[in-house]
Amino acid sequence: MDAPIHLPDILEQLSAGAYPLLGSGSGRKVYDLHDGSVLKAARNVKGYAQNQVESIISEMDDSTLFAKVLFISPDNHYLIMEKAKTITDFSYVRDFFHVKTNKELFQLNDLKYIPHKYNLLISDLCRPVNWGILNDRPVIIDYGFTGRIRRKYYSIF
Repeated sequence: MDAPIHLPDILEQLSAGAYPLLGSGSGRKVYDLHDGSVLKAARNVKGYAQNQVESIISEMDDSTLFAKVLFISPDNHYLIMEKAKTITDFSYVRDFFHVKTNKELFQLNDLKYIPHKYNLLISDLCRPVNWGILNDRPVIIDYGFTGRIRRKYYSIF
């Protein structure tokens, strides 16, 4: 994405059906903006919170492990992120880092800080849907589900 981001134009194109839906979760829908980026549109308070968390983590982290957030709307309703190719099998991530198990993966120096520093759940990070491929390396593309988000919006107690 090289052009400046103009959210009103993007939303107009979105409402006209110009951007295909790539997927959706309990709090957000994700659209392909056809320019190397995706739009994550919050559907409810869960989605607003997840967008906010992803924006904060992206700004804080200087590794190549996370797809970078390119834009966040002031109200956290819309987030634009680098688009990564999908991963269907988590073994791709393990193979890239030359490990055999998920436990070994998150013991590597490059990854072991992530769950603690950002309060991300290892069980969530081991799902292939939360990873993608960008510049020939695996990156985390869905990192808005922290322990705090789970407790606040998803726990029944």
